[in-house]
Order: sequence, then structure tokens, then C-alpha cells
Amino acid sequence: MFHVEMRQFPHNFCSFNIGDDELRAIVDPWVRDRPVDFGERRWSPLEARMKILEGPELSLQQLSMGRGWQAAQRTSEDVTDRVIAAATQAMVSAGAQTQGAMPGSAAINDPLAFGFQIASLLGSEPMRLLEAWRDAAAGSPSLTPSQTLALAEHNLASD
Repeated sequence: MFHVEMRQFPHNFCSFNIGDDELRAIVDPWVRDRPVDFGERRWSPLEARMKILEGPELSLQQLSMGRGWQAAQRTSEDVTDRVIAAATQAMVSAGAQTQGAMPGSAAINDPLAFGFQIASLLGSEPMRLLEAWRDAAAGSPSLTPSQTLALAEHNLASD
């Protein structure tokens, strides 16, 4: 079980007996520097502090009269750094897997290699598609790039 405390002067909120899924719903946006809705407030990782304790489930008697956080501290271990590090690593790994799905993703830092990757996605006649894309963009400036690309592909298919 996990017990979580959020602090941002003058506010604080504690939640007790949280499972893995509930904790993940708090920590995942936190490590992405996104606000977290927790309790009746929205907590920003840039302004608030979070503490995560792992320990036994606390009974209702231990939580009464505002004694919950002290009871959690006595019987639990502070795992904030470990949980944040694991969530950050999972986020980085997920990003690497997403990039890894793209052929030659290691070359993204090299502009020339990146250009070749994009050209390889344009099919067997990249210059023809590029010209049609430019024409579609010039003829329809209100469309998004993806819409003008679709229009260019449609125009090439109808030729």
C-alpha cells in the first residue's frame, strides 16, 4: 500500500491506502511536469511537493483525528525517489520504443540522415509528390500540412 502527501503552502492533502494503479495515475503526469488532480485541488509539480510512503494498510482507527500521516510515517518507508525514478525511466523507455519503431531513429539528430528518412517515406517518386504537395499548399493555404499532403496524394492518384 502507498500513502501520498501533497504540499503547497498553505495547502496539504494526504491520501492513504493507495494501490499501484491509483499511484500510477498520480505519478505518470507528475514526471511529465503536468498538473495532477488529487483530492480537491490541482497540484503542479513545479510548485508542489509530493511524498510517497510504502507500508502496511492503515486502519480507519489509525486515520482518525488527523493522525493518519504520522501513523503512515511510523510504519512506512519513504519511496518517493524510487517511485519517481521508476516512472521517469518508464517514460524514457516508452519514448525510446516509439522512436525505435521508426527505421533509423538514431539518425534523427543528423539533419541529412533525417532528410533521407523523410524522403524514403515519400514513395518511389518523392520529387513528384513534393511538387504536388507544394502546389496543394499554395492553392489551399487554410489547410494543415497533413491535409495538403492528402490532397497532393489524391491529385497524383487521379492523374
